[in-house]
Amino acid sequence: MSAPANNPLTDSGVLARAVVYVVVLSAAYYYTLTFVQLGVTEVAMERLGLSMELVAVAMGLLAAVTLAVTLGSGWAMDRFGWGRTPWRKFRLLFGLLLLQVGVTVALTAVSSFTGLLLWIVACSVPLGVAIPFAFSLLLDLVAPAWRGYAAGAVAGCAFFLAVFLPFEWTVGGFVPAAVAVLAPVVLLLGVLSVSPGVLGAGVTRAVGVDRSQFDRHSRVELLDILTVPALVGLVLLFGAFFVDSLGFVRIVETPAYVDSTWQSPDYGTRLAIGGTHVAGGLAAGFVYARAGHLWLFAASFALFGTAQCLYVYDIVAGGPAVLGLGTPLIYVLAVSCYTTVTFALWPDLATRATVGRYTAVGVGVGGWLATFTSTGLALLSDRRGLALELHLFIAGSLSVGFLVLTASLWYLTATPTNRPSQSAGR
Repeated sequence: MSAPANNPLTDSGVLARAVVYVVVLSAAYYYTLTFVQLGVTEVAMERLGLSMELVAVAMGLLAAVTLAVTLGSGWAMDRFGWGRTPWRKFRLLFGLLLLQVGVTVALTAVSSFTGLLLWIVACSVPLGVAIPFAFSLLLDLVAPAWRGYAAGAVAGCAFFLAVFLPFEWTVGGFVPAAVAVLAPVVLLLGVLSVSPGVLGAGVTRAVGVDRSQFDRHSRVELLDILTVPALVGLVLLFGAFFVDSLGFVRIVETPAYVDSTWQSPDYGTRLAIGGTHVAGGLAAGFVYARAGHLWLFAASFALFGTAQCLYVYDIVAGGPAVLGLGTPLIYVLAVSCYTTVTFALWPDLATRATVGRYTAVGVGVGGWLATFTSTGLALLSDRRGLALELHLFIAGSLSVGFLVLTASLWYLTATPTNRPSQSAGR
């Protein structure tokens, strides 16, 4: 890789733009990790007393609406050139996140299943619109050679926050934590919306962009961006999100493993998990920048398979005490690998004229759809009484299968560098 023209360690403007990207995306991803995936479920079951079947219906609606809106938002962003400059994205994201804070607070007023469904639609629409605009900021604010590092920093920071906030998974804990994390980012985006020049001239205009790319009369298809590299990334990212949630949902709800997960009452355990997330994210960013995303997919599936098999061994044979915390840390490293790819790959493959659709399909289908599909299956297996060791054996087998698939696709699509084009999106 050629050295970047600007070194963010010595250029304050470059560093400031990268920090803005990391702050905004870390808060946004934290919100989906905790409040959307965990908090809404807690409210539905604990405060409203809904059955698992009704909770599954509600979460399915959340996934479907968010996915549909994300795909539509990504298409419209490219079709009408709404993401032509970072300044436009700052303004739109400011409004969306401000609305999202209000919607988040409104969850405390929901008192029925019908009310919950209406609230879910209200939450899903701004969330889905924001996804392509937020993820595509990497293209605008971070130089190509540094994108892996920035993506790794987002992965580490988002999960570190999620480990500690809220410390107790209670109905009353998720809403204040989400608002506390989003509020400063809303303020930051508000400032950037009216004074984008504080980050340098590059964020007030589309530098080096051919405006014909945004011709309103040209035909823009949602799926015409699915090239071979994009399809490979989409399939493998779907697999990574799928095997992660399939195993994690059952593990985190198992009393015997609570003390070694995000729900541990011990600060030391949580600090070890959070610190590993940060170290894993930074390491994954280095690997992405130096070796490419396929190495990270291979590492992710190998680590998932190892961790899930160790859990099975511990359940069946009673493994040594060292597995108590060691196994979750292996799981954490696997998560860091594929999460870094989630943030970096799609803007790296895209141009400014296609980044909306790339991020919408990549994150929406590869991430969002996979997560909620596997979460639903995990909840169903728990409901049907499938033994944890059998469930994790199936998850581990899928991890091994996706590892083999990664190697096969790697061989079939091999290129001299086997990496996303470094010129993409410049």
